[in-house]
Amino acid sequence: MQFDWTTFVLEVLNFLVLLWILKRFLYQPVLDVLDARQARIKAEMAQAEKLQDDAAALGKQYAERLAQWAQEREQLRQQLQQDLAQQRASGMEKIRQSLSDEEAKARVRNAATTASHEAELIRQAADQAYADVAAMLARLASPMLTASIVRVLLEDLAALPKEQRESLRSAAEKVAAATAEVASAHPLDDAAQQEIARGLAAVAGRKLPLAVSSDPALIAGVRIAVGECLLHANLLDELAFFRRPDGQS
Repeated sequence: MQFDWTTFVLEVLNFLVLLWILKRFLYQPVLDVLDARQARIKAEMAQAEKLQDDAAALGKQYAERLAQWAQEREQLRQQLQQDLAQQRASGMEKIRQSLSDEEAKARVRNAATTASHEAELIRQAADQAYADVAAMLARLASPMLTASIVRVLLEDLAALPKEQRESLRSAAEKVAAATAEVASAHPLDDAAQQEIARGLAAVAGRKLPLAVSSDPALIAGVRIAVGECLLHANLLDELAFFRRPDGQS
């Protein structure tokens, strides 16, 4: 049997062509698909890490803002008390000085009028301070702040003393429709509403459907009514201490 070089060369060419076809139309596309998939996975992991870092930074930022707001609120309250004390001391000093002459002695007979005037000055000072603080807080208010206050409310609900839990449970039992009315300064998403419903159910011992409404006057946060029981977690109610003890505006 003789060796056929022509056949051998053709077989080699066929083998090389087959290798080229496999590399071009099978091996290389598979490698390209694997490389693209790996690149996409890396990009998705990098995006997830970035979103996690952004969320952590945002949470830290709002926590710092809440802490700063609490500090500023306390400073404003102390400043208001100091201003009221100074005005009261100044007014009393003027009255004592005026009593040295006959005109002041005559005004003593109208002590009710003098007291009313002093009370009006104090009320005006308190109202002005209240308006200034409310305006500042209105600028800080945001849906994120409302969400943060809701989280604080849920923590407080979980830690309610036994007496308050029983009070809320009793109020829920007296409500015919067993509905919790939730007024919010900003719209609440479904997740926040479900968390509130779970928190109330854990305390009341029963599921309470929510009747959610919007109340921008609250500035930020929510107010929840379960029958005669009210839960305050909003900036409007927190500002109540700027009002006079008798509740007059």
